[in-house]
Amino acid sequence: MCFEAVRRSGTVSILGVYGSPYDNFPLFRIFDKGITIKQGQAPVLNYIDHLIELVKTEKVVLDDIITHSLPLSEVSHAYKIFDEKEDDCVKVVLKP
Repeated sequence: MCFEAVRRSGTVSILGVYGSPYDNFPLFRIFDKGITIKQGQAPVLNYIDHLIELVKTEKVVLDDIITHSLPLSEVSHAYKIFDEKEDDCVKVVLKP
């Protein structure tokens, strides 16, 4: 949808981790509109200390995105329900 929405000669930025190939990539639209694509993993190390402090001081509350809390011993199950979006899984917290 972003390639449809971006203006001609616009830029689409993609952040995150994408580990598998994706079919139906709209190369025709990217070429036709002259779109620039910038991508990469989020620079977590630049922000993590500040973000953790926001959570500790409760300036940011994560209850609305954390849908599952599981022991570390159930990591395989956690990845499975997240990957397959079972049980409306959005974010899993693993507890040691």
